Amino acid sequence: MRRFTTASILGCAALMGFAVAAPAMSDEPAQAAADASPAASVSLTFIGEAWNVASGGLDRGSVLLDNIDLHASLDLDRLIGWNDASAFVYALYASGNSVAERVGDLNGISNNETGEALRLVEAWIDQGFAAGRGSLRFGLYDVSSEFDAGEVRALFLNPAHGIGTDYSQSGLNGPSIWPVTSLALRVHYAFENDVYLRGAIADGVPGNPDFPRRTTIDFEDGDGVLLAMETGLVRDGRLWSLGAWTYSGEVPDLVTGEDRRNAGAYVALEETLLSSASGSGLDLAGSFRIGVANGDVNAVESFISATLVATGLLPSRPADQLGLGVIVLDGSTGYLSGLANPADREINVELTYYAQLTDEITLQPDIQWIINPGIDDDVADALVFGLRLSVGKTWEIN
Repeated sequence: MRRFTTASILGCAALMGFAVAAPAMSDEPAQAAADASPAASVSLTFIGEAWNVASGGLDRGSVLLDNIDLHASLDLDRLIGWNDASAFVYALYASGNSVAERVGDLNGISNNETGEALRLVEAWIDQGFAAGRGSLRFGLYDVSSEFDAGEVRALFLNPAHGIGTDYSQSGLNGPSIWPVTSLALRVHYAFENDVYLRGAIADGVPGNPDFPRRTTIDFEDGDGVLLAMETGLVRDGRLWSLGAWTYSGEVPDLVTGEDRRNAGAYVALEETLLSSASGSGLDLAGSFRIGVANGDVNAVESFISATLVATGLLPSRPADQLGLGVIVLDGSTGYLSGLANPADREINVELTYYAQLTDEITLQPDIQWIINPGIDDDVADALVFGLRLSVGKTWEIN
């Protein structure tokens, strides 16, 4: 078994970034640089959040969260002449306590919550082929950056509006998603009729469960792999996707303890419902997602979410967004059998407002009402208030 830790991975990523970016310092014609996309870009973002469990849940009180995100994108074609290739590195430092532990729900509350850690989340190289219609990506890879992802759902702070809980709960240490990822190989192809097809194979146990705060690549016997597939249609404000996932390794049955395979599937739709360009006065978009997972080995057996997002409600603030989201999930028989007083289902209702204050600063107040947290009738419905502040800056090298 070979193991790589956070320090060694970050060091290699930094050396790669400096080595590749160095040619960008050469003297190129100013006009050519201006006409082309950046040869390299680096962004640094601070995200701070304050949450308060005002009522219900397991425990009331306030929680502070913060992340510092560093992204670096490199055009390897422009930098070193590697045709149709790019590289990406994403590192973060995070701290803060858990708001989800105070609520006791299954979805989580903030997609910014990860506990205190310094992590390398992604570090991959992407090679295009077929005149840009296809690409092959290899390295540390966040499956949820492309699989089970959508633009409309991305507004919301609850993590289950990103990758669904039916999917994110899977695996012995979760699938390869933020903030703990693994080595993966992803292939993507876009057909001429706006249909795409992508697949990925990733280490079945990302990181090291014994050291949850480290970025570690372990190749242990019995880890197996995560296999993910997705196909869909992207066209004029429309995104339809159909995906499925499975693990080659087996996990214990929640009731009998017998080893079983873990698998699931999902369907997601996003549509533009109203457009300011057609004279409606605002942009309105919606999404709907349904997913299922093997109830023998997972707490959540079925998952449904729906959202509505309005952009430009205030003429003086055309970039601001108002969103309403609902999540309904059902627990598996095995999970519910372990509760003294199980409820019918858990429901999350989220109302959020995204305000673009400047090009670098955004503010997002958020309210979530959680009915039957943990699908447990012994836990009172929770009301949670949150506020996110984001400050970011991007530098480009031509």
